[in-house]
Amino acid sequence: MSTSAGTWSGPARQGPGPDAEPAVLERELSEAVLAGAGCLDVLRALRRATGTHVRLLSVEGVPLATTDGGAGVPAAVAEGVLAGGAAPAVDTLDGSRATALPVRAGTTVAGVLLTVGADDPRVRALAGAAVTALLIDAVRAGGDPVEFSVRHTPADVVAALRSTTVSASVCAAAAGLGIDLQRPQAGAVLRYHGSRLRAWSTALAWLEHPVQQDGRTAWTVVPDETVLARLRNRLRLMTGDESADRVVAASGSRTDSPEDLARSFTEAERLLGLARAQQEPLLTYDRCGVVQVLLPLPRARLEAYAEAHLGPIRQRPELMATLRAWLAERGSRQSVSEQLHLHRNSVGYRVRQIKNLLGTDPLLPAASARLHLALTALDLLAADDHAADPQVCGEDEPVSAGR
Repeated sequence: MSTSAGTWSGPARQGPGPDAEPAVLERELSEAVLAGAGCLDVLRALRRATGTHVRLLSVEGVPLATTDGGAGVPAAVAEGVLAGGAAPAVDTLDGSRATALPVRAGTTVAGVLLTVGADDPRVRALAGAAVTALLIDAVRAGGDPVEFSVRHTPADVVAALRSTTVSASVCAAAAGLGIDLQRPQAGAVLRYHGSRLRAWSTALAWLEHPVQQDGRTAWTVVPDETVLARLRNRLRLMTGDESADRVVAASGSRTDSPEDLARSFTEAERLLGLARAQQEPLLTYDRCGVVQVLLPLPRARLEAYAEAHLGPIRQRPELMATLRAWLAERGSRQSVSEQLHLHRNSVGYRVRQIKNLLGTDPLLPAASARLHLALTALDLLAADDHAADPQVCGEDEPVSAGR
């Protein structure tokens, strides 16, 4: 890569000033490089246009050319910028704050371009206008295009799919791990509630399926419920716990878009708490019924809905239990009596209290639908509380390091 001033001379050598537009800058820089200017000329012109110092780094984060003689970034940071295709804020090795931009087109890479200082949309746009010129210079100076390949571990891939930005390299790595993102996939989460924590970590390490582990919790991607059930059963057997509820699993909605998997993972985590609270070993979005309507709602909305429809009896556990049983048994006094171990007359008395306090007959179709939804909202709130309680989840116990 050429860093000399080349043959760029005359008025063009000064380049565009601080009022330059990105499209004009891109054209003029590209023409200048084709006329013989080097990458340092490009950086100097970019410095004049942006009013900030700029640095071009190699794929390893080492400075190739700068306008201020500054340092680069760690290799891992440079790799992350090139893999993500974004313009994140980074800290350089000399303590400067900078915005990083990948200088690449497909697998052809010139490096990482830094604009020193706080992120500014105009500066970022102008820096982007220099990418073509820097790529032309890199190809001309280096002969063969530079090939860049990002290496992702299985845990890296799952972690990236849990985020809202999924790069092309992540999709390629996912395909290599057997995750076909061209078909609908769902975010899934599994949680271990037993005491054999080392066996749990070992089981995850030996699992022939990409996972990301953090202590007792593991995330992965599955195409359907059958695969999730198989993973759960295998982990349960490999940990050696006889109890069927030691490994609990849940999955969110299936999506055709990798970018939407973040939402699916969020759904899975809420469903996992509900599964644990309801003592269900496996719960999926497709089988969670009316909970699908409630999953996207924030806690405040759930609280408000439950209070609006159950407020008068929420603090009366005996009436809440009776209402649940009454709805589940469709008004069979005998069945509720047997379920709650109450005399039939006691059931009738409680039901009359419920009707008076709520101002409606729970068995009326519209009232029944509202009350079912309100009770489900309470279940989801309780599940969130259950999942967040370290004593309930066993987080106070030591957990071996994740993968």
